Amino acid sequence: MHITADYRVYSLSDTAIAIDWGNIIDEAINHRVQTLFHCFQLQKKDFIRDVIPAYSSITIVYNPVALWKQGIENIDDFVRNYIATVVAHCTNMPEVEQPLVRIPVCYDATVAPDLMAFCESKNITVENLIELHSSEIYRVFMLGFLPGFAYMGTVKESLAMPRKAIPAKQVAAGSVGIAGRQTGIYPFASPGGWHIIGQTPEALFQQNRQQPALLQPGNRVQFVPIDVKTYYSLKQNTHLCQ
Repeated sequence: MHITADYRVYSLSDTAIAIDWGNIIDEAINHRVQTLFHCFQLQKKDFIRDVIPAYSSITIVYNPVALWKQGIENIDDFVRNYIATVVAHCTNMPEVEQPLVRIPVCYDATVAPDLMAFCESKNITVENLIELHSSEIYRVFMLGFLPGFAYMGTVKESLAMPRKAIPAKQVAAGSVGIAGRQTGIYPFASPGGWHIIGQTPEALFQQNRQQPALLQPGNRVQFVPIDVKTYYSLKQNTHLCQ
């Protein structure tokens, strides 16, 4: 399907315009978003401040003052025409299968405060949950909420669970959670409404790395179950490397 199919363009503010394919989690649409994101990056226009990809939309943040200084009067029309030109000439690139990122996860109640309640609500054993959650290969659809927080999907329907009605005041860094048909890992300690079913010793975000965020949009991810002893051993080594 061509990248121009079934999208709409609308202003978010006087400095941002969105291209939106609808409120949906879909790998093909997300691939279009990522393709267009790279096309905008290649343009390297001075008046573009940021290009922000999401699940099924992409936001173009621009500098109206820079355009005004160039003598452009109708800035909104100019930016919309620029966007239309980029979209028209940006064809869907074949998606290259990325290397599989394997992330160790400890599914133990001592590090996963919602594990037992989650299993009880789903009427499954912890072993069932581990098998269901770790057997899937997930796509990183987008980063957001916190630096390095990867929204991944989709979890099996049998594990889908709405966000908590009342978010937890503190979720530990490395916590692996489920919300809807998404799964994700908290890179830092923060409040959060996802159901925490495990924890990884991996550092999801480190400023001193060449690529600070461990995961990037389009990555493939699989969780590898580990026991508590292995978790604490790996966690100690991770901290020593920070």
